[in-house]
Amino acid sequence: MLSILIPTFEYDCSELVKSLHQQCEEIVKTTAFDYEIVVADDGSQTETWKKVQATLEALTCCTFIRLEENVGRSRIRNLLANRAQGDKLLFIDSHMDVISDDYIQHYLDTDADICQGGYRVERNDSMQGNLRYLYEYRARHLNRKRPDNVNANQDFHTSNFLVKRQLFLNHPLDESIRKYGYEDVLYGKQLKEKGIYVTSIDNPVGFSHFETNAAFVKKTEEAIGTLYELKDRIGGYSRLLAHAQRLKSWHLSGILCVIFSFLKQNMRENLCGSHPNLHVFDWYKLLLLMSYERANG
Repeated sequence: MLSILIPTFEYDCSELVKSLHQQCEEIVKTTAFDYEIVVADDGSQTETWKKVQATLEALTCCTFIRLEENVGRSRIRNLLANRAQGDKLLFIDSHMDVISDDYIQHYLDTDADICQGGYRVERNDSMQGNLRYLYEYRARHLNRKRPDNVNANQDFHTSNFLVKRQLFLNHPLDESIRKYGYEDVLYGKQLKEKGIYVTSIDNPVGFSHFETNAAFVKKTEEAIGTLYELKDRIGGYSRLLAHAQRLKSWHLSGILCVIFSFLKQNMRENLCGSHPNLHVFDWYKLLLLMSYERANG
């Protein structure tokens, strides 16, 4: 049995659910296939969750779970895994889109213990002022997974992956990470340390829903804080940490942090504005990380 698990927060994933349900129902017509789709709302404060609940109630093999309080990205996924009925778990982020007719079947055809399909960002000229779009589009070659499994553990993402339920229950996500960011990076490293290797297959979902610049900058700042807290646990798995360490070894961290203290507000205004610059974004993340480390000795 396949359990399709979708954690969501303040987002209407009704169209994603309908697309997944349609593909599963097509497979049921020709094969002995059992499935369930479970959506868990992680304490949304708006009434968006009511639309999702209504969608699932109108479909077969679908379940909606509503949490009153936000428990975080790791715990919500662990909760879904524990409640799932299937022996295989397919995790999909709620803001993704199904973009291929054989998306479910492609996963059913793999015997891997854990595999990821990646995601695809198409060119969209109307989104040139959106920082998240610019960032994801630039990194599109990293997010499109290849079947050679090079750096699959290091580049692991929870946005679109299949895992055997028992493996995930034996090796859950780290619930001590309550803030946004890097729980998937840590997970990929922890699996490798236990001799569990992630497989990559070319089975992407679409990524076309992007938050505002201000919201993305705020999430990024939280993620950098998380990265700093995890720096001793994910060494070798973060390019940003490696860059910061290199600059520190060159004795440049002090002067760069002083410069950042003067430029931080202007940089942030650029990133939150209508013409964000990716080079500014890269330096903002790096200098913010270095300032965390310098402030904490």
